[in-house]
Amino acid sequence: MLLDFQRFSRIAASAYNQGNPYTLDQCLEVFRCYFQTYEEYIGRPHPPIRREQIARIMREIPWVAAEDRGSYFADIEPEIYRLIIDLHFKTKYRNCDYNINHFFSGKIRELRLHEAEAGYE
Repeated sequence: MLLDFQRFSRIAASAYNQGNPYTLDQCLEVFRCYFQTYEEYIGRPHPPIRREQIARIMREIPWVAAEDRGSYFADIEPEIYRLIIDLHFKTKYRNCDYNINHFFSGKIRELRLHEAEAGYE
């Protein structure tokens, strides 16, 4: 992976909120999985993202449904992210650069989670 993940991890650690149901390591594993898959599919490292974007994504990682955000319990288990990230990259979107910010917008993850639960691979 050409992305400097150690540097990214330090930035993420400084942006991590202790009230998150995911540990920092679990958040970092989701990012690592996403960046590795991005590089495999796109053929180049994921572009850098700002600290504010990292913090926002870490706040959203545990929840898919907007009404659940901020609750004590996550509604998406960390282990399923590998599959939903793979499904995301197999989905053909119009005008999509597959940036992680796109993955964490709208209902993208929710739709991929439903596909995963339905047995898609």
